[in-house]
Amino acid sequence: MQTLEGKIRCEPIRIHDRGVEDFRETLELQHRLVEQRRQNEIGNTVLIVEHQPVITLGARQSANKLLIERDKLTAKGIDIVEIRRGGGATAHNPGQIVFYPILNLQELRLDINDYIRTLEQIGIELLEQLGVKSERRKGFPGLWASNKKIASIGVRVSRQITHHGMAINIQNDLSIFETIVPCGLENVRMTSVLNETGKQHSMQEVKNNLSQLLKHHLKSKIINLKSEIRRLPDWLRRPMPTAGEYSKTSDIVSSLGLETICMSANCPNRGQCWARGTATVLILGNICTRGCKFCSVAKGKPKPADTTEPGRIAELAKKLNLHYLVITSVNRDDLPDGGAGHFYDCINEVRRQCPGVKFEILTPDFRDYQTKAIDILAEATPFVFAHNVETVPSLYKKARAGGDYKRSLNLLKIAKDKYGSTPTKSSIMLGLGETDEEVEEVLKDLRAAGCSRLTIGQYLKPSKDSLDVIEYITPEKFDWWKQKAIELGFNWVISAPFARSSYFAEMQSAT
Repeated sequence: MQTLEGKIRCEPIRIHDRGVEDFRETLELQHRLVEQRRQNEIGNTVLIVEHQPVITLGARQSANKLLIERDKLTAKGIDIVEIRRGGGATAHNPGQIVFYPILNLQELRLDINDYIRTLEQIGIELLEQLGVKSERRKGFPGLWASNKKIASIGVRVSRQITHHGMAINIQNDLSIFETIVPCGLENVRMTSVLNETGKQHSMQEVKNNLSQLLKHHLKSKIINLKSEIRRLPDWLRRPMPTAGEYSKTSDIVSSLGLETICMSANCPNRGQCWARGTATVLILGNICTRGCKFCSVAKGKPKPADTTEPGRIAELAKKLNLHYLVITSVNRDDLPDGGAGHFYDCINEVRRQCPGVKFEILTPDFRDYQTKAIDILAEATPFVFAHNVETVPSLYKKARAGGDYKRSLNLLKIAKDKYGSTPTKSSIMLGLGETDEEVEEVLKDLRAAGCSRLTIGQYLKPSKDSLDVIEYITPEKFDWWKQKAIELGFNWVISAPFARSSYFAEMQSAT
């Protein structure tokens, strides 16, 4: 008899209906398939299942809130399983449809935010077919109908392979949710298709509809990717990373529950950088208070700063034996210091545990808190201070609506005046429709602000909702810009198609 693993080996997307199955059995199968997907023994796979009554507890311990003692839950025939996915406690039982995609995000060039949005879109379309209008809520993965939660998402990505997934309440017994605080969200009410419409549905028909939506959305990702690869010029085609240090770095970052700009912004260099055992840590969460169109980081309402994050970053530095650490963050306009105090805490905790580490910080513009932020960070020097202008002033409204070109220049100038000998650094993307004259003016403005370090790179569209590329700049033109920057007085310049702000940041000389 052919195994499931054998049946899906040659199919690019395999949808497998598991019927009603014990959660632990499905979890064990997921683990096997994840390893086979990692070894390219199988293609992209999705398991669809209904579960026997079970409560699963996610990796975020503070969100795992049970309202009934475990022994009483067991007596009710409800299993309890601790798993390593995002989010907190949730529940499954028959009548709820659950699907578990096992995909290679690296090959699909999807970041975690794009991936979650894809799952949500599939859920929205399925619910619409069943007569329920649902919507996303910023900062809260899952779907909502009539101010009640109807679908939950909890995913895990290990070395670029996804597992766990999304659960949608169709006609299951909702009383199981009365035993937990769903996803750790107080005062949340759960609902289902049956509750919203009063209509029963054939679960097999629902699964068939879900299968069609999965194939449509996932195949479109593959088709778009192949089309994009065909359009890219040769110098922008980069081989996929291999195992070794890349996998080691990915596993350590994931095990510590840390965010990296490598994944959140879908950086094209993550394979190369992780293979060198380096990463740029993204602090203060992966939800930004702004929505710049060149970036794939999600916009919404961020969570409060995590006081355990500095210690986990220090642990990362020790496990990777880092000598140079780049720390960056999303925009946190909701914080009274723009997040500067958290930068300070992260730097000093890593320095306390790993005295030999050198630092570069890539900060937001701190909007109305620039002087206050620079004063706070003065106690954490030495470091390289970086803030990116990103593009030319004429494109700010299009690409960086939440930013202000003069404000960014002002921050660099304040930092240089305050920190004296501390190097200041910025970065600009090419290919968004800027002119050479505009780029040269930006370089002159940066020099006037005291900036001595510079990276110039090709803009590459990181997600389907991001701005389109207007032009692919040749390597020869990037070499030309490097010489121009040196002539203008920059003493550290990386100018290349794949250059990004933290690309080879540890290099002492780059001219």
